[in-house]
Amino acid sequence: MPKARSKKFKKRSFHGNRHRNSVPKNNVSTASATILNTLESSDGLEYDFQELKGNRIIDIQTLLGVFSILSCPKCFATGLKLTEDSKEGLCSNFAIVCKCGFMAGFTSTPKENKKCSLNTLLVFGLRLMGRGFSAGMKLLCALNLPYVCKKTFRIHELKLLEAVKYSCEENMKAASKQVQNLKKTTTCGVSVDGTWQRRGHMSLNGCVSVISIDTGKILDLEVMTQYCKMCEMNIKCDHECSNYKGSSGNMESVGAFRIFERSVMKRELQYTEYYGDGESKAFLKVKDIYGEYTVTKLECIGHVQKRVGSRLRKLKKKHQRTRRKR
Repeated sequence: MPKARSKKFKKRSFHGNRHRNSVPKNNVSTASATILNTLESSDGLEYDFQELKGNRIIDIQTLLGVFSILSCPKCFATGLKLTEDSKEGLCSNFAIVCKCGFMAGFTSTPKENKKCSLNTLLVFGLRLMGRGFSAGMKLLCALNLPYVCKKTFRIHELKLLEAVKYSCEENMKAASKQVQNLKKTTTCGVSVDGTWQRRGHMSLNGCVSVISIDTGKILDLEVMTQYCKMCEMNIKCDHECSNYKGSSGNMESVGAFRIFERSVMKRELQYTEYYGDGESKAFLKVKDIYGEYTVTKLECIGHVQKRVGSRLRKLKKKHQRTRRKR
């Protein structure tokens, strides 16, 4: 027999559920009155709209439909027309026209010094990806956007080149000053390494960089090329030509020598500690550049580990083959 309850619990009071809504005190009798009260109460509400920034791609037909339902601020009639007066690449100059004679012009993107910045950003983005005019034309044609002519594209490239050169030089000067303040001396250790546009030793373009060991920032770099398109096209005007003649593999040693040679004049530093990747040709070029044996060579642990590991794996495979033959 189950044990009888010795205590009687009080019944819980009902507070409503999801099927029962509380009726407001100022209840109205009809549905129309309820709607009117809702509209009146919503007049004083402030909506929190998010501020829009940046650029958007909008279809012209959609834009025409939006302006056609707007009213003219002069005659208050609908049916405004949108026309394109002119365009500069991706930037268009539009005008809103009404039958009453009202007209207002605007541009698709803001201008800086009467120039459209969107075209410059297009060229800058393509160059960041390593692409040029042909790739930009394909992209704009696929998106059905107005394109930039080749001459204008080249003008933006030259402007970006000057801006990037200036910014790069200022950053490297600031990095050298930071090393001087940190070390309290004009001598420091640097990591020297080269890179090429293509793998192997057949690349026409290469770059050598010098990175501070103390801050991890680039102090100087040397870009080298042994190809000039303007010389190949027999263009006689003055231009910046190729600055290197020789094999692609020797670019690293020549670039390192140029950087070490101008370090005192341009950076007010002496790179007395050379951290390399195991390549001895570049070090032999710069070891006596400030005097006899003024630059010491220090090996990078990561590169030594990589080289020793590859040799050990190669020796292991060779040893396994000899054991199988026996």
